[in-house]
Amino acid sequence: MNVIVLMAGSGKDFEERGHVYPKYFLEINGQPIIQRVVESLKPLGAAMSFAIRKEDNDKAYISSSLNILSPHSHVYKVSDTTKGAVCSALFAIDSINNDDELLIINGDQWIKNGIDEAVNHFRSKDEEGGIIVFRSVHPRWSFVALDKDGYVNETSEKRPISDMATAGCYYFKHGKDFVEAAFNTIRKDVNYNGSYYICSTYNELILTQKKVGVYEIPSKDYVSFATPQMYENYLNNNKE
Repeated sequence: MNVIVLMAGSGKDFEERGHVYPKYFLEINGQPIIQRVVESLKPLGAAMSFAIRKEDNDKAYISSSLNILSPHSHVYKVSDTTKGAVCSALFAIDSINNDDELLIINGDQWIKNGIDEAVNHFRSKDEEGGIIVFRSVHPRWSFVALDKDGYVNETSEKRPISDMATAGCYYFKHGKDFVEAAFNTIRKDVNYNGSYYICSTYNELILTQKKVGVYEIPSKDYVSFATPQMYENYLNNNKE
């Protein structure tokens, strides 16, 4: 299995809030967020890759920290702002355009429990794709709708189509399926405010009759640090 951790998003709002280091290195009880992310992925025993901003690396040598957290990992340095997570993930195309399993996860979130259980669930059901979800109707998230058999029949960006929001962790049985779906998504210009999102690529899998399942986790086990407010709210409301 290959894992891509996406860390190439802009951190301008954090900089404006006075945070010196990239948001992925903001700390929870003295431990960077990205360290918690990496530790949550270790049970998978997968080959890990990171897509990071070259600007962040130039300022804070974050590739050195990542290689300590995950030895022998690949770090892809993105020079310019991309048009979303799909484009950032494709920087690793040489490593993922194959028959191996692929997991793509955002580096500014923490799934406290359940990633390895989710992957085993998708494997046991022989699903070509799988999405970790939690219950929410807030339009900040991506969403999935299910058919009568419990498989995903539609995904949506920032538009609630059910109360199942995605937790930013995406499984593909074959990495090449994601690559093909990603290029089709870009070709069809399926974007939200100019950005291409991973969740949208599943609609391409669904069009080819591939099975896409979900694995639900409790809302309390999903923590997003996408904005300064989310990070500060977590610190204020959770004393570990």
